[in-house]
Amino acid sequence: MSNISDMETPKTRIATAQATLGLAIRLHSDVIAGRIRDTIYQREVVIITGGPGLLLPPDYRATELDLHNGTQNLVVMALGASALTLDETLDGTFGKPDYDAEPKRRGLRIMVNQLRNAFAHNPWRARWVIRPKFQKVHSVSLGGQAPFEFDATRLDGEGVKPEDVGGFEYWIKVLQYCESIVPDEA
Repeated sequence: MSNISDMETPKTRIATAQATLGLAIRLHSDVIAGRIRDTIYQREVVIITGGPGLLLPPDYRATELDLHNGTQNLVVMALGASALTLDETLDGTFGKPDYDAEPKRRGLRIMVNQLRNAFAHNPWRARWVIRPKFQKVHSVSLGGQAPFEFDATRLDGEGVKPEDVGGFEYWIKVLQYCESIVPDEA
């Protein structure tokens, strides 16, 4: 995983997106399990900005539900960011999906692109916007694994759900697979 000052490569971009999504899921899981509580809001936090810093004062009105919803939003935002990162990285590495030299990647590229597009206009309430030419079932191949059928026939206008792309389990496999096929140099 890279940070803001590290050298970025296609591989590190995808690894960072994957690690960020994993961290968001971990945080949300710890909130659900009660290991992170609403007391997190009851202390001030100084954010280092390169200047005098930004003080976030305590928020005594914040509740467990606020914390749950907040970390759930982090998971959704990290999913969207991973789709954006993956789509941009695959485009930069292999060209746009229609021009990718490997036809076996077409279903994968379409699914990734459509998920990215769903988050493009409203990342908090992502909705599928699937053009008629893509409203079909696309076979997504991840090398030697059994293919996943991305069924875009009824998604247009619907809210994004992780199960639309095989669930978080499959999406993580997509990220891992794509990380394995992109170069490790810029």
